[in-house]
Amino acid sequence: MDVEKVFHMNGGHGEQSYAQNSHLQKKASDMVKHITLKSLAEAYISTEPESLGIADLGCSSGKNTLSTIREMVEVIDKTTSNTPPPEYRVYLNDLPTNDFNALFKILPEFYEELNSERHIRCQKQVSSVFIAGCPGTFYGRLFPNKCLHFIYSANSLHWLSRVSAVGSIASHKNTSRT
Repeated sequence: MDVEKVFHMNGGHGEQSYAQNSHLQKKASDMVKHITLKSLAEAYISTEPESLGIADLGCSSGKNTLSTIREMVEVIDKTTSNTPPPEYRVYLNDLPTNDFNALFKILPEFYEELNSERHIRCQKQVSSVFIAGCPGTFYGRLFPNKCLHFIYSANSLHWLSRVSAVGSIASHKNTSRT
C-alpha cells in the first residue's frame, strides 16, 4: 500500500478541509497536552540549549499545530523566567500530500499574535520562533544528527505499530530526545 497516496488530509480552509474538520484531533491532543508540555520542559531543563529543536511528526494543516507550538513556547518561556529564552526551531513533518501551503499562509498572523503575547507576558526581549516544513514519511530518516531536542506526535504514532521493529519505541516518542 502506498501510504502517501492513500492517506491524506483535505487541504485548504474550505468547508471540507482538514483545517475546518479536525475538532476530534484537537480534543485528543488536548487530553495529553499536559504530558507533552511537561516532557518538553524536562527536555529543555536537562539541556538548556540556546536554540531548541522541536519536531511535530504528523502535523496538521490547520491551527491545531500552531496552537500546540504556542503552548510549547509559553511553557519554555515560563521555565526561563530568569534567563533569556532559547530561539525555537520547529519542524513540521507530514506526508508530502499535506497542505503545507495552507499552514504557511496563516504563519504571518500567528507570528504577530505570538510575539505580541510574548512581549506582554515576558516584558523582555523575546527570542525568535522559526517554523519550517519537513515533508516525508517518518518510516525513514527526516532530520540531521543532533538537531532536535524534542520530538512529539499528537495523532500519528499509531502508524508505527505496523512496523514491528519500530513499534516498540512508538510509545516512547513523546519523550524522545535527540
